[in-house]
Amino acid sequence: METFGELYEHVVTCLDVMVIPYVYPEVTESRCNWDSHLKTTAHGLKSSLQSFGVIVGFTVLKNSLDDLKDLPTKLQRRDIDAFEAYTMIDNIRSEIQCLRDDIGVEFQSWYDEAKQLDSCIGIEE
Repeated sequence: METFGELYEHVVTCLDVMVIPYVYPEVTESRCNWDSHLKTTAHGLKSSLQSFGVIVGFTVLKNSLDDLKDLPTKLQRRDIDAFEAYTMIDNIRSEIQCLRDDIGVEFQSWYDEAKQLDSCIGIEE
């Protein structure tokens, strides 16, 4: 999720090149001979990714799952004992509960992050 968040703006730009290559002079027509089905699909995906609702949803998902990202790897270690695993899961549950208790402040932070990403790809909420 974190990697896709970093690449979000570039993915939209790539889709833009597929849809309207003439706006990008460094891309020659011979290098981008996309068929009409692919262009239509790219246009639909680009429109979805530029939707502010999708951007907010992506930002909320990315940030809310952030606490969980290391847990599966740690739980799959061979040398982990049951008590340590239980403690790790209990800590994650506590973090999620704190997040839920303070969701107004957290969401405002996520909303600001979404607006920043929004402005990076050139659209407004």
